[in-house]
Amino acid sequence: MNGTRVGYARCSTDEQDVIIQTEQLLALGVPEDHIYIDRGFSGTTRRNRNGLDQALAAVWDRSVFTVTKFDRFARNMAEANEILTDLSSRGVLFGLGGSVYDWNDPFGRLFLQTLAMVAEFEANIGHQRTREGMALAKKNGKLQGKQPKLPEPARRSIRRRYAEGEVSLADLASEYGVGRSTIHRIIHGATGRKS
Repeated sequence: MNGTRVGYARCSTDEQDVIIQTEQLLALGVPEDHIYIDRGFSGTTRRNRNGLDQALAAVWDRSVFTVTKFDRFARNMAEANEILTDLSSRGVLFGLGGSVYDWNDPFGRLFLQTLAMVAEFEANIGHQRTREGMALAKKNGKLQGKQPKLPEPARRSIRRRYAEGEVSLADLASEYGVGRSTIHRIIHGATGRKS
């Protein structure tokens, strides 16, 4: 099965779809049962991306780990280099669209490192624009921060009832339809966060 492709697709939010990426991977010859997907994850970190982990585990010597666009794979230079080095050490090639690159080839490595650098740069620019937009909205009074999940009268009642030993955290969380951590923050007054 040398040269068999294993595909990976990713979208940043649960609402986005990976149909186009999946269709492109199928057109590149990736078998449907060799396509792994992550939904709702940014490419800026590898953490918690089970689809990526499964795809990386599914490759073998002379197979081709395939993505449709580099930023679907990674938007972090250090992690991209780490993963590509690992793939190369296992004899796995990297497929980007219809092209295949060998991490051990100096030109292939330079090209992929350049793509990783550009992907990280684009992610950083996007984050910067978001921060600038939020700062402007906050300055103009349009960004109020996270609002409390429960109104102040309910918060007072929770603190009083818990202090009097009437109910447990779990009972309060169930009664008010919020998580135990929310009740804990209300009772113990964690600073810097509104519950």
